[in-house]
Amino acid sequence: MDEYFVGHKAYKIDAKGRISIPANMRASLGQEFIASRGFGKCLALYPMDEWNNFMNKIQTTVNQKDRKRLEFYFSANAEKMSLDGQGRLLLNENLRRQVELFDQSEAEIFGNNKRIEIWNCDLFNEQLNGIDEQEVENILDEYGI
Repeated sequence: MDEYFVGHKAYKIDAKGRISIPANMRASLGQEFIASRGFGKCLALYPMDEWNNFMNKIQTTVNQKDRKRLEFYFSANAEKMSLDGQGRLLLNENLRRQVELFDQSEAEIFGNNKRIEIWNCDLFNEQLNGIDEQEVENILDEYGI
């Protein structure tokens, strides 16, 4: 995948637990993709190539003890999914409960590099507002970016 997912916006979750994925993200996501727990309390959508790369990196670079924990965390919470004809994703009850979306009427869709994240709006804003600008500058300076 050559394109990165960027931006964020709140989208409605309908009574059946469906949420629309932005049109500009659908093509890069692909017909089938993996939905899994993300980092923090979010749901991460990985294009199949990205999921395979991610799992391969875990299998080839992480020691056995940690690898088993990571594989269990991500794979046990993963599901192969696709969008319906209107570009909506059906968020099953289990996944919605895990990421605090079960009783929510909307969620934040966040294009985070090579994956799409779906967040509880309050949790997303907490994360976003908790980032200190000076800390970001210091990190960039540290890596010469």
